[in-house]
Amino acid sequence: MSLKAPKFVASVRQLIYWQYANLIAKSAGFEGNWGFTTSRYKKLLSGEMQWSSSIRDYEQALEMGRVCVYCGAKKDLSMDHIIPISKAGVDPRIAHLLNSVDNCICACKKCNSSKGDRDVFEWFGHERLDEIPKLVFSKFLKLVYALHETQGTLDLRDPNMDGVLDIYDLGTVITNLISKLSMKAGKKGP
Repeated sequence: MSLKAPKFVASVRQLIYWQYANLIAKSAGFEGNWGFTTSRYKKLLSGEMQWSSSIRDYEQALEMGRVCVYCGAKKDLSMDHIIPISKAGVDPRIAHLLNSVDNCICACKKCNSSKGDRDVFEWFGHERLDEIPKLVFSKFLKLVYALHETQGTLDLRDPNMDGVLDIYDLGTVITNLISKLSMKAGKKGP
């Protein structure tokens, strides 16, 4: 999985569709097939193709059974929030999204505790991005689309303001980012 968006992907909306097109390609056995991925991306972007519904995600979770989506453990299970509720900031609409079942998956207590208040990309890190479970990645992309749509940030080029549009921009909650930046500015002092 590539962290950085291709040059023709210039906004959060486009990055979400690009990543979902990559997920489709991987699921269909066409991972790395530029033509297949690009055609799915264009269809998603134009509205000709839709991503799977939340109901399909629920069905996939049922098919897996009661196991940790990260490690396969069958004991000491809990619900994990793919994007931690602590990242909601002050916007009640964002808190509502992050408290929804669309943000929850089954995880063992060990994995859930290890992940802590990081989103799945922060937790897996650069080296293990390809290991993120398909169900988690699919739910993450749909959730961050709704999150950015709610914030009016789908067309931003770099929501976390680090100078590059990449996978780490997707989980950015603007009010949470603003409060973090304010705290940093307050600590610098005169």
